[in-house]
Amino acid sequence: MFGLGIIKGTIIGMGVGVMAGLALKEVCKMKKKKDQISKTENDSVDPENS
Repeated sequence: MFGLGIIKGTIIGMGVGVMAGLALKEVCKMKKKKDQISKTENDSVDPENS
């Protein structure tokens, strides 16, 4: 019984860890995309002001 609890806890812990990792990856992707868009906008605005 004790062994099954350890196995079940490990599986649940790994599942939470994987889900947290995927969520963090998506947040980083969104932030990178947002930074890239703002950088592109800044590049296109600068030549117009010259």
